[in-house]
Amino acid sequence: MWWKRSRTENHPYGPCCGVAAAGKLKTVFRYLGYFSQSFMLAVMLWPFVSFLLTLPIVAIIYHRNHRLSFMSAFSAYVAVLYALGLIAFTMYPMPDDPTAYCRTHHLGPQLDLLRFIQDAQSGLSGVLQLVMNVVLFLPLGFMLGRWAGWRFWQTAGTGLACSIFIETTQLTGIWGLYPCAYRYFDVDDMLTNTIGAMLGYVLAVLYTKLVPRRVKQTGGVNTHPGFIHRAVALAIDVIIMDVILYALVLLLTYVFYKCAVALDDTHYAVGALLISSDSVRWVPGILAGALFLVFEVWRPWRHDGRTLGGAYTRMTIETTSRTGWRRMLFYAVRTLVLGAWFVLLNTGADRWFWYLTAALVLWWIVMHRMPWDLVPGDTAVPSAHLQHDHEQRDDVAHVSADRAQMEQLVVAEPAREGVGLAQREAHGSGDVAGSSADDENRRHGADER
Repeated sequence: MWWKRSRTENHPYGPCCGVAAAGKLKTVFRYLGYFSQSFMLAVMLWPFVSFLLTLPIVAIIYHRNHRLSFMSAFSAYVAVLYALGLIAFTMYPMPDDPTAYCRTHHLGPQLDLLRFIQDAQSGLSGVLQLVMNVVLFLPLGFMLGRWAGWRFWQTAGTGLACSIFIETTQLTGIWGLYPCAYRYFDVDDMLTNTIGAMLGYVLAVLYTKLVPRRVKQTGGVNTHPGFIHRAVALAIDVIIMDVILYALVLLLTYVFYKCAVALDDTHYAVGALLISSDSVRWVPGILAGALFLVFEVWRPWRHDGRTLGGAYTRMTIETTSRTGWRRMLFYAVRTLVLGAWFVLLNTGADRWFWYLTAALVLWWIVMHRMPWDLVPGDTAVPSAHLQHDHEQRDDVAHVSADRAQMEQLVVAEPAREGVGLAQREAHGSGDVAGSSADDENRRHGADER
């Protein structure tokens, strides 16, 4: 790891023992001088890249759990931040001049297992090295045990595998990207990192006993999404639209320069059509507007307010029931505001884009809704999709009632059959008794005669 204390004279930190503190500090600064530019670049990009990589994870959480709390989003961001930090602080800083660095530094691997015990006895720096190697993998074990729900042996194996990959990457100079190893390979790190992952798993088990996991929420479409939910759905839509937009721009650019004939520096001819360079600059904005109309107007209009991002994260942009002119006004206001935001994003993202973004965020903070949500909804007539849902529920209720009546008829029928049989038996017995009585009367009458 980057905090490792030197064990050889060739290591940039100097000899392992008997060096004054001031000399060590000077050596450290001279060593970091090889890496200043790449290290600063990694530190600056770290939180922003983590945020971008968190968005698809948050979308998956929405899709799976039908909800997203602040802690879930924060946990996802922390997990990505940790993963990138693990890579950054074990691979960075990289030498800005690999040739000069490799000419003066020759780092060999440390293959003496349990050497960290001797290092820890040598002083504070050895203890800190041991502690840092354990602490570095504590979050990994905690996340795998708490959030991923893995077992102990899976967590320990993953910690060992990650440590082996990191150490091998350091030993090979990022798999041949650099001509020499600019980091110190240490077999003890594999052991201490794995111990850290196992301790993190134990902490996850203890924490889960104190704070049990929440049960996943099921079913339904969120008709009142929060700001984060809206932002994630919009980010998915923007990514899809931008991929298509850039593909169309590249295609049109290729076709234009293949078919256009340059008349001068600013004018081109495509057949009988005369095109200026100023008019070409409007093409990305026009395409962005057209894509917004398709993905953010036509698509949700036909699918009960669900865009592609909204369908994936189970939300609708129609927060209340609207029909007729109210629904048209809702989409018109949303297109004017959000459509302008999307066009500005893809035509340079100048100051007006940032002004509009800040205005929308402040509007949400104050109003807890977006401007288009202020369009009034229907008071008596439900929207088409809600009316359809009510009709479906009514149909289900009628079918259930009919089924219950049929079951009652089926149960009651044997009883009526039993009553009929008894009555027939009774009538049959009466007929037999009547016939016997008639025969007896006839015989009695014949005797009297």
